[in-house]
Amino acid sequence: MRDVRSAIGRLEATTLKIETMLAATLPHLATKADVADLRTELKYELATGLADKPGKTYMWGILAALLTAYACGLAGIAFLK
Repeated sequence: MRDVRSAIGRLEATTLKIETMLAATLPHLATKADVADLRTELKYELATGLADKPGKTYMWGILAALLTAYACGLAGIAFLK
């Protein structure tokens, strides 16, 4: 009987340690709702952030215009010499 009582005492101490650890850890963990809100917020920020940036076609067009202007400048300098 004494062994059972000592085993129950150790079990209570272990259970108390686990409860204390969970009480300290669980408030800091995110819930499913928190994760879903974060996911929605990140999707919105990503969509609005990418909408403000120029596309590939626009960038290639700017590059073509700059190269054309450079070529015309070189041709103008060659013509003046």
